[in-house]
Amino acid sequence: MQESRTPEMETRMSATIDTSWSTGVKKKYALLLAALLALAVFGTAYVVCTLQYERTRDRILREQEDTLESWVAGTVEAASLWAAALDSQAKRVSTSELYQLFAADVERLGGNAAAVINDDDATAKAESEDLAVLAEQVPLMRNLLLDFMNFNGFSDARIVNVKGQTLLSALARPTPITGSQQNTVLQAVESDKIAFSPVRSSQTGLILDFAEPLSQSLTQSGSDKSTAALLLSTPVTAQIARFLARDMRQTEGARPRLVQARGDMLEELRVEASQPAVVEKDRLPLNSQGNIPFERRPALDGEGSVYSVGAKVPGLNWWVVLEEPASRVDGSLRSQAWMIYGIGALISVGIVLLLALLWWIVVGRQQRAVAERFQALYSVIKQQKQLLDSVNVSLEVGLLMVAPDGRIRVCNRAFAQVVDRDEAALPDMPLTALFTVDVCGRLLDAIRSVVDSRSTLSVEISLPALAGEIGKDTEAGNGERLFRVTLYPFVDGEGENDGVVATFQDITRFRRESERRRLQQVNTIGALIRAIESVDPYLKGHSQMMANLAELMATAMQLSDKDRDTIRTAASLSQTGKLFVPRDLLTKSGQLTQEEQAEIMRAPDYAYNVLRDIDFGSPVARAVHEISERMDGTGYPQGLSGDNISIYARVLAVVNAFCAMVSPRSYRSGMPVAQALDRLRADKACFDPTVVDALDAVLRTPEGIRIASPLKERDN
Repeated sequence: MQESRTPEMETRMSATIDTSWSTGVKKKYALLLAALLALAVFGTAYVVCTLQYERTRDRILREQEDTLESWVAGTVEAASLWAAALDSQAKRVSTSELYQLFAADVERLGGNAAAVINDDDATAKAESEDLAVLAEQVPLMRNLLLDFMNFNGFSDARIVNVKGQTLLSALARPTPITGSQQNTVLQAVESDKIAFSPVRSSQTGLILDFAEPLSQSLTQSGSDKSTAALLLSTPVTAQIARFLARDMRQTEGARPRLVQARGDMLEELRVEASQPAVVEKDRLPLNSQGNIPFERRPALDGEGSVYSVGAKVPGLNWWVVLEEPASRVDGSLRSQAWMIYGIGALISVGIVLLLALLWWIVVGRQQRAVAERFQALYSVIKQQKQLLDSVNVSLEVGLLMVAPDGRIRVCNRAFAQVVDRDEAALPDMPLTALFTVDVCGRLLDAIRSVVDSRSTLSVEISLPALAGEIGKDTEAGNGERLFRVTLYPFVDGEGENDGVVATFQDITRFRRESERRRLQQVNTIGALIRAIESVDPYLKGHSQMMANLAELMATAMQLSDKDRDTIRTAASLSQTGKLFVPRDLLTKSGQLTQEEQAEIMRAPDYAYNVLRDIDFGSPVARAVHEISERMDGTGYPQGLSGDNISIYARVLAVVNAFCAMVSPRSYRSGMPVAQALDRLRADKACFDPTVVDALDAVLRTPEGIRIASPLKERDN
C-alpha cells in the first residue's frame, strides 16, 4: 500500500532537515574556530619559548665565556709575574759592575781571550799581563755565578757575547751553545732587554732559556751598548704544571693548554710528555690583538669540538688556552631547551583546555558535567606545573611530597637512596620512621612553617653515612652526610594548602671543598707574607704585628665577624706592593728623590693588581689599595677623603703607621709607643681619631700589652 504524505508532514520533514543541516554547519565552524585558536596558542607559545631559549642560550654562553676568560686572564698574569721574577733575578747579575767590567775586558782583549781565561791553566797560558790578571779573577767569579745559579734553581748560567762565545760559565765544562740560545742572546743585546727562547725538551724535562743584556762599562769604551748577555736555563716542567692546574675549581672539566711559537711552528707544552707537540696553525685562530676569542671550534689536539678562549703571555710568546668540551655546554643547552619548550607546551595545553572549558560553559548546562571534568584535568595540569616550577626540573636530588602531618605521599628513587629504603615502601610512611628525633623535629617544624606562610624555606640536616660511603664523600670522614632540604608550598586546584614539596641535596662535598679553599687561602697569605719579608728585612714581623693589633681594634670597635676577618687578612697582605718596589729604595738611608718617591707610591697599585683576582670573599684588595689614603684627601693613589675611605683602610692606615713608627728602619731607630700614639692623635688630617682611640684602648688591654711588651722593653 503506497504511503501518502500530507503537506504538514512535508513541511515538518523539511524543517527537520534544515535544522540538522544548520546544526552540522555550526559544529563544523565551531571545530574550525577551535582548531585555529589552538594553533594560535601553540604558535604563540613556540615563538615565546624560542625567544626565551635564545636569551637563555646567550646567557649560558656568556657565563661560560666569562668563566674561561677569567681563568685565562689570571693564568696569563701569573705567567707574567713569573717572567718578571726571572727578569728581576737575572738583573742581580746583569747589573753587577763586576760582571759588566769582566765582559768588557774580555771583549777588549779580543782574540782567543775567552778560551784562554776559561782554561784550567789559564794563568800560565796568558799572553799578556792583562790577560793573566783577568784569568786570576775567573775562579771567584765562576763560584759566585755558580752560587747564584744553585740558589735560584737554574740548571745553567753563563755569560755569552754576541758571537755566541761563552765568556764565563758557572759550570766547569759547559755544553756547547745552541743556535737557538745564540739567537736569544743576540735578541737580548739588540733590544737591550730580556729575551726568552722557546721551551725545549731535555732528559730532565722542559727547559726555558732566557738572556739578560750586560751593559758595557762606561769606563772602558765610553758607550753603554750591550756587548754580551747573561744566558740562564731554568727547568719549567713543574712551573708549567702549576700554571695549568691553577684554580681549576670554577672550570672543573675544562682542559687547560699552553702553546708556544717556535719560528713558524706552534707547539703545545705538555707536562706529562715532557716533549712539545706540534699544533696546526688553523687551530689557533688569533684576532688582531693576538688573542683567541671565545668560540666553538675543533680542539687543539683534534679530538672533538670545544668552546675555547685564549690570550698571549707578553714577552714569553706563549698562549694560554682553556677548552671546555662542547658536549658539556651543548648538553646544558639541550636541558634548558627541554625545560623551556616543555613548560611552554604544558602552559599551552592548559590554556587550550581553559578555553575549551569556557566554550562548554557558554554552550549550555547540558555540557556542565563535561566542563567539570575539563576543570579537574586543568587543575591536575596546574599542580604539575607548580611542581615542575618548584623543583626546577631537578631529577638528581631527592624529591618527595609530604602531607602537613609529616606523612609521605610520593617520592622519587633518589630520595629512596638517601634514606636507604625501598621506593615502593615509602608512600604513606611517616617521617618519624625514617629520621632521628632531632632531624624529624626540625623537618616537621619547617613543614608547618611553610604550610602556614606559603613561602619557601631551607634547612640543613645531618644523616648517617650509608654502608661503603664512610671515608669517601662524608664530611671530614666522620660518617655523616650533610643535606640541604628545601621545602616549597604545594597548593591544590582550589587554592588550599596540600602539604609541601621537599628536595634533598647532598652538600657534603661542597662543604669539604669550601674548607679546602679556606686552607689554600691561608697558605697563599702565608706565602705572600714570607715573600714580602724577604724583600725588606725590616718588614719581618711587621705584617703579623699589624694583623694582631688590627683584629683587636676591630673587636674593640664592635665590627662584624666578616669585617674583622677582612681587616686581619688585609693587614697580613698590606705590604704586598713592596714586592715590586726596588729593594734599594726600601732600604735607602738618605733622602729619596721625587722619582724614587713616585715609585714607592705605586706600591698600593701593585698590591691591588696582585690581590684583586684572588677570591677572598671580602673586599681585601680594596682595603689594601686604600691604606695610604688620608682623611683630608691628600693621600694616594685615589685621593679619597673622610667616609669615602673604607673603615678597613682607616684601621689599616693607623695600625701601619704605628707599627712603622715603633719599628727600627735602616735610616732610624724605633719610636717609643707613647710618642707614636701622641703623633697619631695629633695628626687628625691623616688619621681617623676614632680609630686612634681604639688603638690606644687596645694597647691597654692584656692582649695589647703582650704585643707591645717587646717594644717597651726595647725603649727601656
